[in-house]
Amino acid sequence: MLERGDNPLSALLAGLALVAAQAAPAQSVSEAESTPAGEELESIVVTGAPVPGDPLLQSSRVDVLQGDEKARQEGASLGETLDSLAGVASIGTGNGVGKPVIRGLSGQRVRLLSGGVGVDHQQFGVRHSPNIDPFLSDRIELVRGAQSVLYGSDALGGAVNVLPAAIPYGEPLAGDSLVRYRSNNAQWDTGLRLGGGSDDLGFSAALIRRSAGNIETPDEPTHFPPPPADPALRDEPAYTGELDYTGFEQLNGRVAAGWRGLGGEWSLQYTRWDDEHEFLLPPPAGMKPPPAGEEGVGQWLDNEELRLAGEFRRAGITWQPVLMWQNNRRRSNAAGNDLGVPFDGSIDLEFDRYTARLEGVHGPVLGLDGGRVGIEYATKDQVSRGRVQLSPGGDVDNLALFAFEERSFGPLLIQTGLRFDHHETVARESKTEDTDTNFSGTSRNSYDVLTGSIGGTLQLSPEVALAANVGRGFRAPSLFELHVNGVHGGVAAVQMGDPDLEEETSLNTDLSLRWVSDDVRLIATVYRNVIDDYIYPRDTGTTQGGLPVFEYTQGKAQLHGAELSVERRVTSWLTLSGTAEAVDGELRGSGDELPLMPADNLRVASEFTPGDWGVLRDPYLELGVTFVASKDAAPGEPFSQFDNAPFGSASTDSYQLVDLSAGVGVPLGGRTANLDLRVTNLTDETYRAFLDTYKGYALSPGRDIRLTARVPFGL
Repeated sequence: MLERGDNPLSALLAGLALVAAQAAPAQSVSEAESTPAGEELESIVVTGAPVPGDPLLQSSRVDVLQGDEKARQEGASLGETLDSLAGVASIGTGNGVGKPVIRGLSGQRVRLLSGGVGVDHQQFGVRHSPNIDPFLSDRIELVRGAQSVLYGSDALGGAVNVLPAAIPYGEPLAGDSLVRYRSNNAQWDTGLRLGGGSDDLGFSAALIRRSAGNIETPDEPTHFPPPPADPALRDEPAYTGELDYTGFEQLNGRVAAGWRGLGGEWSLQYTRWDDEHEFLLPPPAGMKPPPAGEEGVGQWLDNEELRLAGEFRRAGITWQPVLMWQNNRRRSNAAGNDLGVPFDGSIDLEFDRYTARLEGVHGPVLGLDGGRVGIEYATKDQVSRGRVQLSPGGDVDNLALFAFEERSFGPLLIQTGLRFDHHETVARESKTEDTDTNFSGTSRNSYDVLTGSIGGTLQLSPEVALAANVGRGFRAPSLFELHVNGVHGGVAAVQMGDPDLEEETSLNTDLSLRWVSDDVRLIATVYRNVIDDYIYPRDTGTTQGGLPVFEYTQGKAQLHGAELSVERRVTSWLTLSGTAEAVDGELRGSGDELPLMPADNLRVASEFTPGDWGVLRDPYLELGVTFVASKDAAPGEPFSQFDNAPFGSASTDSYQLVDLSAGVGVPLGGRTANLDLRVTNLTDETYRAFLDTYKGYALSPGRDIRLTARVPFGL
């Protein structure tokens, strides 16, 4: 077993080579749904592309989750749903919170989009999950690398676009239902999707309710409180077994109506995400001494979106106008007040975001093969009403112009883009309830940024392609980073902002080899991302009220890494696959590691697909093993203080997890119902995941048995 502090990169890549040794390279996960040999994959529109095209041939790597593959990977959070993709990880807090990490970057360095339009979710907190339910979407697209050309601020690491189902014009009413049970936290998910329409009118809708209890971890001995006399026991967790205050309730839905008229298609969509949950707090949490046991904090989250979109063709250009309103509210009690206590007014943050975006997709012009040009204006109005001020109230405005074009030269496809953003952030006393600990009047920050990218794909043969990218990205500081001043319970620390922060700018380069044949599919990528004026919390070495004090500052950061995915069809009934990721990030000068970098990892799996068994269709059985390397917490990292606490640890040891999946299709009324079983942590391994925010004082979840039934219906 690798011990903490060992360098695991060579071991990980050597391990994956065992899977790839017999293989020529493979298809991207972007073509996630299995395709019979010789069958062509349908060309789809993908995020980050100038014009519609095969995801494999885009200069940026694009992964697409849809269909059966999406249904099998789907969790309550976006992070959990995407975690299986190479180079992607999740910052998790229980089963209801998961923030995607792309090539070592997360939070405000990954742009989240709803139907191609950027959305926010008060993502300044490490435990603030995207307010997006994967079940409500038809397809999720993930683009790696700097994507500021299309999406502006925050797209330094990549972008995740969550796309709803298309309006089913001219189709009878049909849909499917979902019932899922997870044994670890007694979680029930029940969902329904349906849609239909005439030639000119149509609708689609989806609704899901999630109800979850407490997480179960392996029931190991604990030695706190009081602090153990033996120093060797000081890194043992404070809590094991059932973790109180880790349940949640959600009711999420989407409804859309569409109309074909006035020379185009028009749709109106409303989405609602409603969540009540609790977090288990580290001792001493707030109101009780450590011997009194666990304490939690109750939170209420709500997100609404209203979207009016159209598509029509004029003067040889396909125009795509979008108007979108988003309302987001976060309410949180003081530490120790769980959901059993009504909202106590501690934290109450709410914003309204309005976006107007117009894109024009054109064909050949001026020697170009095609591309898109656009203009976007977004304004956000935030109000801070709570007694505890995490982020002040204020306004954030962004105006952008962009163009993204492509041109082919025989086997070489070049894609390049340019964008200008004017970004302004204004903190206002008039929109901030508690100003005693921060500022008075107004505080204004303005940023004018030019970004660009160029990438190319060289088709070496019908099966092999090379892709390379150079992209410039940027991120404007948030209201939180500029002006936070006080206790942030989500990271058990005092945080202080800096009103003079500059915008982050990055230069991202990557090189990929892609090989796709009937039996073998592989993508191997190396990348480097240099970020100037990288914003991070610095540990001041002081405490306030017993909590460490972190203040935001800036430096130069560098990330480099490699990711690999390979799949080999050995026989008609056996497929071997594997993924690996290794990423390193550090601050230049000090050499300190960057916070929230995922641990290097390797996963190998075998899938058995014996073919139909009588009336049973497409049965499968998959056994996977994941190896995760040890990882040391970076200075100033959220929860790094637990490396020096009388219990727990922020740094984690290596571990291995075994997973088992199986499923089958069952004929039902002329359609096929799907039954799936998924067992994670099959051996009930005792471990702490590095990106699990409970790691400082609790174990990560034990064995979980997930049973899913998906039943289609129609008229």
